[in-house]
Amino acid sequence: MIGLLIALVIGFWLLKVVFKIGFKIIGFIFMIAVGLFLFRIALWLGLAVVAIAGVAWFGNAVS
Repeated sequence: MIGLLIALVIGFWLLKVVFKIGFKIIGFIFMIAVGLFLFRIALWLGLAVVAIAGVAWFGNAVS
């Protein structure tokens, strides 16, 4: 009986360690995915700003 309790305690501790590491890895992957998505949005916004500025600059230079 005592051996079973010791095995349960060790098993639950290992499960906690594995889930803790697993959740950290999942969180890290999710953070990278969200970061890449936001980086892509920032690039598109920057491209739009550059395009609008270029149209305004060339429109001002022509007229």
